[in-house]
Amino acid sequence: SQIYVACQNGRVDQALSLGFLLCWIAGDLTNFIGCYLTNQLPIQIVTAIFYVNMDVIMISQFVYYKLKNQKMTKCKVFQ
Repeated sequence: SQIYVACQNGRVDQALSLGFLLCWIAGDLTNFIGCYLTNQLPIQIVTAIFYVNMDVIMISQFVYYKLKNQKMTKCKVFQ
């Protein structure tokens, strides 16, 4: 739902920090690696992959809106 809300308002770069997102994906990646190396149930591995994918989407969204908002700010300064 946070991905949807961020798309609606276009301000994900102000709501979350990049450091937080990187820590988040690091935790989910270690969870996935742990699940894989210890031969956990398939549903646990699928869930870990799902969370890593959601993290990648959130980071992509953060970068997209950060660049978009910077361009808009630069355009407003030059006008």
